[in-house]
Amino acid sequence: MFLKKHTAAVMFLLGISSAPLLTPGTANAIPAFSRQHKTECSTCHTIYPELNEFGDAFLKNGYVYPHKKEGAKAATQAESAGNEWSVISGLPQQIPISLTASADLAYDEDAVDGNKVDLSTRSITLQAGGSFRDLAGFFATYNLYSQGMQRASSLPTPANNSNVPSGNSPDLDELFLVWRQALGTPVNVKLGRFEPKLSLWKKSNRILPVPSYASTTYRVGLSPFSSDATEDGVELNALLGNRLFVAGGVVDRNGQDRKDGYGHISLKIGGTDFKGQEPEVDLEKDSLWDFLSVTLGGFGYWGQNGEFDANGVAQNLNSFRRIGAEADILYKRLHLKGSGSFGHDSNPDFGVFKTAVDSKAYTLEGEYYLGAPVNLVPLFRYEYLNAGDGAIKRLTPAIAYSPLQNLRLSVEYTHSIAPEGTGNIAFASIAFSL
Repeated sequence: MFLKKHTAAVMFLLGISSAPLLTPGTANAIPAFSRQHKTECSTCHTIYPELNEFGDAFLKNGYVYPHKKEGAKAATQAESAGNEWSVISGLPQQIPISLTASADLAYDEDAVDGNKVDLSTRSITLQAGGSFRDLAGFFATYNLYSQGMQRASSLPTPANNSNVPSGNSPDLDELFLVWRQALGTPVNVKLGRFEPKLSLWKKSNRILPVPSYASTTYRVGLSPFSSDATEDGVELNALLGNRLFVAGGVVDRNGQDRKDGYGHISLKIGGTDFKGQEPEVDLEKDSLWDFLSVTLGGFGYWGQNGEFDANGVAQNLNSFRRIGAEADILYKRLHLKGSGSFGHDSNPDFGVFKTAVDSKAYTLEGEYYLGAPVNLVPLFRYEYLNAGDGAIKRLTPAIAYSPLQNLRLSVEYTHSIAPEGTGNIAFASIAFSL
């Protein structure tokens, strides 16, 4: 009875009290990019793993500092004096590898098996990233180990509740190379397995990575496609005028002779630009746009998939498309995000007789950064999804706390409303990176 009335508070206390047991002995260690550039994690993150404006610029610039901050510049100059081998060979001075790990506690008052408390979820992911002489950037993620999965609600939910790789087996999630400013142009060429640039936010760069946003992660029928899934492809992207970012790519799908295509465009107004350059604030005559930034984005994806036969050839094809619009608003410590996606699938169940489905999903999230000395972020998320089988809504209040820059504790509570009824589930999560 106590848990039913005070679920969120109980999860938060459990998460905080168990933190010392799970904090790694090398908690003062820092991930690969921080080691490489000798800077703090907070240079690129608000609360790990969500990117701040400079982190987003670093990502867009192919994992190279978009402009040298004074501290980084001094460090680079100091390294160059005794490390000519690194400059000549183009090799990073340190092996750029990081580990991230998570452990979760779930409380589901509607658990089908009656086991309301579940502590069996954990995962470890290997990451590597960096650049070669600022000419090329690379990034890779490999799911080393995972066990269990966050307990899904007994009701359908707008997004997949799993926080572990599908199948709980080791798998390569991302592996790509970026040829920066190819042939002296502003165009970057990305090749390999990656998340196609559609949304303003990468799925792994959010305060609460699980569950992911319904507007970018939902699926229709039996079709495995979602906007944030990693795929094999080629992408061209470029920054134009510091505040306009465009991207377009082609995805190669096995079993088909037809390629998928997609495009993205985003515009940023006010605040730090896409190259990480902060506005010059006039203290005597400041402007609203010194503290306010608005980023608007749009995307489209057109593709085809199907059910594979014994020869690996797709049958009963499904032609689908997604279009979406997003907005990211940052004013001082208040961060608002809005995302909407609309889709059409001609045959999402891969049937002999086609049945088309129209779909739509929205996500709204508000975050407030309390900042140092208490790195605490309360947030609230609202999601709506209709993928052809009725409207589903989800409300998620949450709190994330970062006692160290590479350690995050979070507690979230989700109330789902579906045609079948309502559901409630709570998660406490601990994640760290080193």
